[in-house]
Amino acid sequence: MKKTFLLLSLLQITPLAHPKEITKNLNLNGSMSLNFRTVGPRRPGYEYQIQTQVYLSDIFFGMDGKISEKYPFLLEFQIPTASQGQINLYRFSTNFRYWDEKLKLELGKFLVPFGHYNELYRADKFLSITKPLIYASPDNLDLVLRLNSPRPPFSAGYTDIGARASYYPNSYRWLPSELTAYLVNGFGEVGNRLRTFPYTGKLNVQGRPISGVNMDFGHLNNNLADNNNNKAPGGRIAFALGDLKIPFPVEEGLELKGVRVGLSGMYGRYDLEEAVFGQDYRICGTDLLFQYKNFSFSGEYVYSETDFSLAQADANDNVDFAQNTDNLPSKIEINRGFYFQSSFPIWQVKGNGKKLLGILAFNRIERSGPKLIFSRNAEPKTGLPISAFPNQGNQITTKIDKYTGGLNFPINNNLILKTEYSYWTINVPPVDNARQTNINQIATSLVFSF
Repeated sequence: MKKTFLLLSLLQITPLAHPKEITKNLNLNGSMSLNFRTVGPRRPGYEYQIQTQVYLSDIFFGMDGKISEKYPFLLEFQIPTASQGQINLYRFSTNFRYWDEKLKLELGKFLVPFGHYNELYRADKFLSITKPLIYASPDNLDLVLRLNSPRPPFSAGYTDIGARASYYPNSYRWLPSELTAYLVNGFGEVGNRLRTFPYTGKLNVQGRPISGVNMDFGHLNNNLADNNNNKAPGGRIAFALGDLKIPFPVEEGLELKGVRVGLSGMYGRYDLEEAVFGQDYRICGTDLLFQYKNFSFSGEYVYSETDFSLAQADANDNVDFAQNTDNLPSKIEINRGFYFQSSFPIWQVKGNGKKLLGILAFNRIERSGPKLIFSRNAEPKTGLPISAFPNQGNQITTKIDKYTGGLNFPINNNLILKTEYSYWTINVPPVDNARQTNINQIATSLVFSF
């Protein structure tokens, strides 16, 4: 008994706080978006065949606060639309703050600081219904994907595991308002071939498929461990004047005055094989935000280079499915794009001060890289053709433009009503002599948050 008492004294074990005291320090929060949309034309092409749909998206719930007096934490879960109710751990991190809150160290799974729109991952944080093309999400019709079409260089709401250090020298006028460096696991492959911890149910690693290797742009994998030895460094620097010197993220629609310019960059290797000449990605971007009360203008440009590998077709566009998948040919594609968005007040409700905001936006993304084809013969396992490099390859550039007009009206502090019309122009080569059809969408969204 004396030994036990001595051990507890040496460890300085502090009794846990009463549950009521803990819950007082916790802030519960969450959001979800109930959407109705109509997509045209009647048969738009390969990516979508449901013209009218009601669906839930952008479902998040979590908490933040302090269990101890020193170290705040954040815990957040996500229910992606495509997972049909499966709950994923979205963020779980703790902060260490020094020098009067000017230096912050964040550890765990956190929102990676890149650009402006990556921080606006919840529907109650951004004004429109669809996101810009360079941050398009696979959980919504933000993007039309077809063979050879561009893809988002950096889809919104990217969280990762690692460490982040941020410095906010806000008291000095001409110094950056934010300096951030981080080291995270980085993007993984589209196919989830994890090499993390061994267990008896899976003592080997699935080999590279004949369909090749490409990056998980849409964050379909929600892994809590890396798939290779390489870690991804990145950083961000921002300059701001006025109200926008406050640490971000800050949702759109607030009455602020100021200007902010940011620069972001990230580099990593995503393939599992860890080869000397592996599959790498390089992403950089710049963003601008100007706001005067409810008048705002934002713009952003993102550039990315991505290595990827695919099977090689013969002169008849057939793929030999017995070829060695460890030596599939590798190429580089460039995905880049920009958006401009403006918001402005249209009408103010007397009494509660809520304002109806109008939104106008123009988006463009481009892809430069090898022209891809569908194989004429089907893969034996799936019975479907796969994308491949043609026998005689050539470089092409494709693009998608998007025009958006919308309205945003906060009914109260917990409900937001949004409406939007978007039109995508598709400039990609025909597939099997089928012309690539432009897409239009009329959507209404009711966003609930707490």
